[in-house]
Amino acid sequence: MAGNQNWMIAQDEEEDIYAANNAGLLSFDGERWQLHQLPEGSFIRSIAVADDKIFSGAYMDFGYWQKDETGKLNYTSLKDLVDTPFIDGEQFWHIEAVNNYVVFQSLSRLYSYNIKTNKVVLLPTTNTITNLFKLNNKIYYQVADEGLYVIENGQDRVYISNAELNNQIVVGFFEYKNSRYLITRTNQIYRIEGEKLKEYHFENLDLASDESIFVAELTTNSTLALGTIGNGLKLYDLDDKTLTHFRQPSILNNTVLSLFTDSHGNLWSGLDNGISLVNLNSSVKIFSDTFGEIGTVYCSLRNNDILYLGTNQGLYAKTIASQEDFKLIPKTSGQVWSIQKINDHLLVGHDKGTFLVEKFQAQSIFEQTGTWEVKAYKNGLLQGHYNGMSYAEINNGEIQQFQRFTNYDLSSRNLVIDSLENQVWVGHDHKGIYKLNVNESAKTIDVVDNYSLPTQEGTGLSVFKFYNELYVSTAKLIYQYNSSTNSFEKAERFNSLFKRHQRITGVSKVIDGNTWWSFGQENIFQIAKDALQDDYVLNTITIPNSLRGIATSFENISAIDNNKFLIGSNLGYITFQLPFRSPEVSELKINNIAIANKGENYSSLAINANDIEIPFKDNFIRFSYTIPHYNLLSDVEYSTMLVGYDDHWSNWNTTGKTSFKNLPYGSYIFKVKGNLNGKETAVEEYRFTIAKPWYLSTLAIIIYAIIFLLIIYLTNRFYNNYYKKEQNKIIAENKKRLELQANAAQREIVTLKNQQLETEVASKNRELAASTMNIIRKNEFLSELKQKLNKANTNEDVEEVISIINKNIAEKDNWKLFKEAFDNADKDFLQSVKEKHPNLTSNDLKLCAYLRLNLSSKEIAPMLNISVRSVEIKRYRLRKKMDLAHEEGLVEYILTF
Repeated sequence: MAGNQNWMIAQDEEEDIYAANNAGLLSFDGERWQLHQLPEGSFIRSIAVADDKIFSGAYMDFGYWQKDETGKLNYTSLKDLVDTPFIDGEQFWHIEAVNNYVVFQSLSRLYSYNIKTNKVVLLPTTNTITNLFKLNNKIYYQVADEGLYVIENGQDRVYISNAELNNQIVVGFFEYKNSRYLITRTNQIYRIEGEKLKEYHFENLDLASDESIFVAELTTNSTLALGTIGNGLKLYDLDDKTLTHFRQPSILNNTVLSLFTDSHGNLWSGLDNGISLVNLNSSVKIFSDTFGEIGTVYCSLRNNDILYLGTNQGLYAKTIASQEDFKLIPKTSGQVWSIQKINDHLLVGHDKGTFLVEKFQAQSIFEQTGTWEVKAYKNGLLQGHYNGMSYAEINNGEIQQFQRFTNYDLSSRNLVIDSLENQVWVGHDHKGIYKLNVNESAKTIDVVDNYSLPTQEGTGLSVFKFYNELYVSTAKLIYQYNSSTNSFEKAERFNSLFKRHQRITGVSKVIDGNTWWSFGQENIFQIAKDALQDDYVLNTITIPNSLRGIATSFENISAIDNNKFLIGSNLGYITFQLPFRSPEVSELKINNIAIANKGENYSSLAINANDIEIPFKDNFIRFSYTIPHYNLLSDVEYSTMLVGYDDHWSNWNTTGKTSFKNLPYGSYIFKVKGNLNGKETAVEEYRFTIAKPWYLSTLAIIIYAIIFLLIIYLTNRFYNNYYKKEQNKIIAENKKRLELQANAAQREIVTLKNQQLETEVASKNRELAASTMNIIRKNEFLSELKQKLNKANTNEDVEEVISIINKNIAEKDNWKLFKEAFDNADKDFLQSVKEKHPNLTSNDLKLCAYLRLNLSSKEIAPMLNISVRSVEIKRYRLRKKMDLAHEEGLVEYILTF
């Protein structure tokens, strides 16, 4: 993306980093590098930040970059403000800003730009300008063959003459403890005394005579940074007189072209190929064994002024105060497992056995294979080996010969001595925890108990004592020994401390009996007692496993000074100081908002324009955000939420970018927060609205309504006209048809009336016949009765008359007469009822006939010569025989026939 060389570095008020690169202006916001090119695509040689602008110098041009409302950097050239034409091929190698002025330096001239008046003033020189400096808000520049100038009150004067400089090129100019110093390209250091230079030497700052320093700068924490040509970066602490040297591959390239200290004290190095960063204010220091001269550090110990490192290649040592490299102690090549000091004896557990070390010399005191560690036990030393244990007494300060225990062959890497119970505990990754009775005189070991944990919980099981309590630590849980139940139980007090933290191993190291250390993926953990309360606290130190990189279950840590600790790694070691300084968390910022249609051709929006309305067609939206964080030991994590779309915070991630696609129309609030080592930032918000699609806009709805009403109107009108025509046509046809039908109907009516009259005549004839017959019968009956009464002389005659009356009013005769008349009036009724209900008796048929005449029960009773109650009972029985539903009326049913 960019060119190799980076000539200057700067930082703006938002803490973004900028670099003058061969391909253009490089910017870095803590998450993303971006390249911004000049219109001509020229390289950039210099940059400086002033007045919210990034000033840059290039080939035959200088100007400034400024962010627009979308966060994009746009370039404005200032060359048109220069009255005098540029010298052909002129380049601007350095820029410094003082008050309202920005000074651009080429090899031949100085150009001063006034920010307030927007004018450029030329400061010509007669000879080559070799460098430009700013110190105490003043501008200094060196002119070949003339000396070092200073600009004061708008005038320049010679500050240090060339006679004093002796034609040496100044690459560094700084002030330390009220004294000013110059550093030249030829590695000379001078202290300025008046207008004179006095050669000066900083203690332990040894510079080779053939070394060439290209740039030198005093950082904010009293560290003098020296960028060399071909020999990397050197950092000299002016306070403690220590020198740290970075070369490839610790930095990307050994030629340093520029140095810059950012607002958090981090040192940036612009290299001949790339950019490197050093966290000067970090509590963590990394010793990298880049070329494998030492190897992986498995243990360490400081004894007096000597630091010992036990590695996979042997035992190495050096005097702490010296600048010398670590040296292998003779005879100790090979794997070293442990270093411990017991009763003034420095003992090393080694793959070859056990060594007794005296300063830089080592003596083998046990030559059998594999000593894990050595512990003080009773009056001597107890050793754990690959396949058992051994014991040696100490008499008069002399270590006697070690004797192995013949009946015990378990690998004993993790030993804990319980002096109160006179017992030994051994932790084994695969077989659990052993409690042993050691009989050193009989050279025997008895296994008292073997404890297994509930589940297999990874490697690195450790047995250890902390404040006189026995614990077992696995990668997941911590267990405490309960002597009353003779079992290991979960130590909930400690497990709760690790509830929000994950350990990667059970390895636990207790230092000086009062601090317990454990290891996680991103941190290491210190557990100690609270100074004010009788409780334990957990502190996290951000040293990720990616830096440690040692094999799991071989993690190690040791105290090498007051509150200073050393951790072994696969590429050397890491040191850190307590209290641990966590990196500061800068403010989170949203630095880009872009929208796109389905083609994902993104365009940026104004960052500070809240409540913006976005067209529906551009409902793909992307947010970029960052915390300007330049600490190499930890990563910033982000969590986002889009209120109105998903009202839940996302999982923490390190992306720094979130996209949403095909958002429905509506109002939204985008929220983002950051997290660095457990410290969360304030929540940043951006409000926006996705407009309704054009087909759902108010205007579209009005148009839809108008079209709909117009369609209804036209449709109604069309159908009205159509139906009116059809109606007229139908009316005409119907009128004609009706005329024909009327004639036919008239004829039919006459026919029907004739038929009706005939039917009525026939009915009347039948009724008349029935009535006539009834009258005749009654007349005959009355004539007979008259004759009988005339002849009646005795009671017998009267009885005979009564008999005749009874005979004439008998039900059968009455019914017969009634039936004949009824049949004449309502043909086939009784026959139809009988056919549908063959189970009906003659009495039932009589009742049906009377009901057919719509007679009430009271009217039917005398005709049947029974009571009204009996009629009701007969009606009920008739319903049953006809199988009528409860809700169906009897009379209504009979009338249907």
